[in-house]
Amino acid sequence: MDNSRYNPPPNPNRRNACFGCAGMGVIFLGLIVLWWTAAMRNPVVDIPTSAMPKPNAFDYYVSAGNAVVGDKQIGDAVATKPLTPYSLGQKEALVQQNASVIQTLHQGFAYPYLSPPARSINALFPYFAKFRGVARLLSLRGQVKAARGDWRGAADSYLDAIRLGEDVPHGSVLIGELVGVACQAIGRRPMWETANHLNAAQAHAASMRLQSILARRFSYADTLQEEKRFGQSALLEMFRNPKTFNTAMNSNSPPSDPEADAALSMSQAYYLLYSKSRIMHNYTTYMDQFAAQSRQSYGLHLPPPPMPTDLINRSLLPTFTEARIKDVDCQTQNGMLLLTLALREYRLQHGHYPKSLTELTPTCLQKLPDDPFAAQGTFQYHLDGKNYVLYSVGPDGVDDGGTPIDDPQQASSTNPNSRYFIKANSKGDVVAGTNLW
Repeated sequence: MDNSRYNPPPNPNRRNACFGCAGMGVIFLGLIVLWWTAAMRNPVVDIPTSAMPKPNAFDYYVSAGNAVVGDKQIGDAVATKPLTPYSLGQKEALVQQNASVIQTLHQGFAYPYLSPPARSINALFPYFAKFRGVARLLSLRGQVKAARGDWRGAADSYLDAIRLGEDVPHGSVLIGELVGVACQAIGRRPMWETANHLNAAQAHAASMRLQSILARRFSYADTLQEEKRFGQSALLEMFRNPKTFNTAMNSNSPPSDPEADAALSMSQAYYLLYSKSRIMHNYTTYMDQFAAQSRQSYGLHLPPPPMPTDLINRSLLPTFTEARIKDVDCQTQNGMLLLTLALREYRLQHGHYPKSLTELTPTCLQKLPDDPFAAQGTFQYHLDGKNYVLYSVGPDGVDDGGTPIDDPQQASSTNPNSRYFIKANSKGDVVAGTNLW
């Protein structure tokens, strides 16, 4: 019986096709391995580090902050609604106990300031809280001097706090910028009232000093560049150590949040498949774009750069919009305080306020400050009887003729004046005498 019809000879074409498919599979697998190896390779990033000045005012400020005695009592004594009323004598005692703190701070004023670079995801900044304690001490010292009728001494103390706040962001990441804004506010709040008690010479001296302080400003764009270098260093650490990545992702997730847990799991899986070089590129590009935009006038109302599409950056990148509005608002408040001092000097010299801000230069001011919320130009000003209205056009960039920002929904039982606080979406003008902090 012929069985050849049941057992046909091997088909060489079919065998070659099988070998071909197997070979293509090996090649495809090899390409996947090569791609994954390249994707997982740690990127090489040049992260510059500035040389620290010697002596560095930072060291003096840290020493001053660490030496503050009775920080909680000082904070309560300068609070709008203190838990325990403090007599003038008690306030003077607190200031006297901290005389060496103020002396150390003043020694630091003689030197340039630069914060140590943050180049690790585990970087700690314990000194920033201490700097705020020094600012509160300076505010308390100003209160004591004002209560004794020493308005020039009070102004000097408040300006010390503003000087401290202008220095703190130098070389720091975003948290340093925010602490600097807070320190300036601590000194600036009581300075508004103090300005009304200065004579012409004292007002001039205060405005000249404030001008020199504001000239020291470390721009928000420069802060973003430092934040970028910090973030690049953190990403490199995460790439080298997956445990660091898990820790960082968990720290950004709310506890017991199913959606956050799902996003975390997806990000962790994504991390194993997405190119590390692409993650670093996306982060660097976003930060550079945001810094470049921050060098432009806020009044241009440029849209924020697009957020990177990869899940890692979307999980790790904070939003910088609110921080920028705080920075611009702080500049606005400082500019209006400078003009308030110059207007005080002018009125005491001439018996009336000027018809225009241009009359303040060059005698009272070297130049007029720009309105940070405007596309260009200085603040708005007009006479109102024997007084005046001074204002910025505010975040919306619209000149409302001096109608202040006023949102009753923002008011709180602890701070009713919060209705006048500035937000990115606020409507109205930032008016001297109303929208102050």
